[in-house]
Amino acid sequence: MARLAALVLMALAVLIGACERVVPTPDIDTQVSESPTATAAAEEPTITPTTPPTMTPTAEPTSTPTFAPTPPPTATPTVEPTSTPVPTPTATPTPLPRRDGFSVSDVPLDPNAEYGGVLQTAFTSASIGFITWESAAGHTFNVNHLLNNMLIKPRTWGTEEDFNNQVYFELHPDLAESWKQSDDGLQYTFSLRDGVYWSDGVPVSCNDIKWSFDTIRFGQDAGLQRSPRQPHYLAVDSIVCPDDLTVVFSLQRPKAAMIEIIGQPYNVIYPAHIYEREYRETGALTSFRELPSKATTGSYILKEWIPGEAFTFERNTKYWDQPLPYLDGVEVQYLTDSAVPAALRNGRVDIGIPHGYTGWHGDTLLAECTEICQFRDPVIASSFSPALFINKQRSGWMADQRINEAFALAIDNQRYITAVRNDWYELPTGCGFHPTSQWAMPRDRCGEIVGFADVVGETRAERAVAAAADKERARELLRQAGYDERNPLEVTWTVWEPIQGDVPAFHSDLEEIGVSVAVDVHESVFAYETWERGRFDFGLHSFWIAGIDPDVILYEHFYTGGPRNYNRYSNPEFDDLVDRMSRTLDQDERKELAWDAMELALSDVAKIIVSHGSYVPAFNTDVRGYMPAINYLAAYGPQLRYDHVWLDR
Repeated sequence: MARLAALVLMALAVLIGACERVVPTPDIDTQVSESPTATAAAEEPTITPTTPPTMTPTAEPTSTPTFAPTPPPTATPTVEPTSTPVPTPTATPTPLPRRDGFSVSDVPLDPNAEYGGVLQTAFTSASIGFITWESAAGHTFNVNHLLNNMLIKPRTWGTEEDFNNQVYFELHPDLAESWKQSDDGLQYTFSLRDGVYWSDGVPVSCNDIKWSFDTIRFGQDAGLQRSPRQPHYLAVDSIVCPDDLTVVFSLQRPKAAMIEIIGQPYNVIYPAHIYEREYRETGALTSFRELPSKATTGSYILKEWIPGEAFTFERNTKYWDQPLPYLDGVEVQYLTDSAVPAALRNGRVDIGIPHGYTGWHGDTLLAECTEICQFRDPVIASSFSPALFINKQRSGWMADQRINEAFALAIDNQRYITAVRNDWYELPTGCGFHPTSQWAMPRDRCGEIVGFADVVGETRAERAVAAAADKERARELLRQAGYDERNPLEVTWTVWEPIQGDVPAFHSDLEEIGVSVAVDVHESVFAYETWERGRFDFGLHSFWIAGIDPDVILYEHFYTGGPRNYNRYSNPEFDDLVDRMSRTLDQDERKELAWDAMELALSDVAKIIVSHGSYVPAFNTDVRGYMPAINYLAAYGPQLRYDHVWLDR
């Protein structure tokens, strides 16, 4: 097909209010609210990058990224943008073909949908910048899913029954119109849509995909933070472009989870023709981090940005996925976590926290928002919420397996869920894997692992008996290690500030077995720095998991050098099991290997998993076409695109 060749310079810019200096935070797994920033005279936000984590994976990819560093010029110019560019489509591409009743990307169209209206949404924390690849919280996801697309995307549409059947785990074409996998699992070939353009008139091509995924793989070489998802790409040997509309991922070894990894919600595609040039000219990707995407492909256009306060988007009338979107626009305003439920109740926002509400907020909405809210059944989160961990690289009590097991046995999971979480959280009956997924470990096998006997009991009474027996066994293990009432074990506990409310329950559990605990609460930046540098004995954190496949969980949280393996657990037998599991294409065989690996890690007390979060989705009764999802998809994925959402008002 003929392609438009003219490049059009962007000419619009928004007036930016002054904002306080944005202090960077490390990769934060759970959103942390900040106060909105006041505005005055026009001024650009200043964002200072943090130091990349020091842990490295045990293997390195062999191919070279397209932006591989070159010798810098004698003086590297400093990029100081003076205004926030607003990417506005300037050319009218030829409409792409589509089936009747479907959009170009095959999203079913609602015959009752009405065009118009502005959707009111919220964000509750700031990101370190605008790059989804190096972030795990904040406004970058709200912004980038409205502005750009993915190669393939999780499903975002469906009925309430579809939602209950968890269809949001399906992967569908986006910029790619199709893909295929070789029989040996070593090659994934994606065919791109012909006729999709960036807002500056440049055609979307294979190089955009290659540059984006190569930057995820090697971003720290260009001054970006190491992506927490980077280890998942160690199996990738190369990403090549046979032609402009074909992308080929070639692997060194099979990786059964490769499609899920490529379709993770963080993997927004950005314009290579802009940022490759920026890197060549400046030796850095400063504007890539500090400003919204300079050219876009998405369903909306950024019209206004008030740092720390709000983003305003308008409908992209030239969006390639016609006839979407339905809305005239989307407004995303900053609110604290505690302010969102009230804003939903009084109609100030239509969709607040995308994945839903838990605890007191959930109870309040269910009781008081009956007229203006619609609800969906609660969803069990993918995360460990929370998990305790012991520094495995330190000597002394931390190196004593008996004491490690005693700590695992001491924790009464059900008591924590009831006393602290008002029975909103769920027991980790999948033994580290999502409890309702196909990967959940069989309950009888799970119950044999140290610390899980009180998890798998059928009734609360059974679980209480098991918890009491576990505590007695824990006391005996401490006595064997030389600790008792006359010589108590004294430990210092490094706690992440946002979940310090969890401390009393666990503190009580440990005191009951004879452990004296000194609690050291750290705010987010210092807590992450402490964990990343290994300057702690014992930690408490709410662990984030962006996927339910064993590859995601085991490589990130337990594998030697994994980006979320803060306590530095390392077992060559475990690593070998995970590598074998990852390259095994037979699902039943892979499942057994995943269970073997998780059983080994939990028996080694690599982490003490307490529970999974649970959230009830709630949004305004006028909202149509919105399907919530599990937390990592709803909060960070293309559910935030709102292209097939409409307002019945």
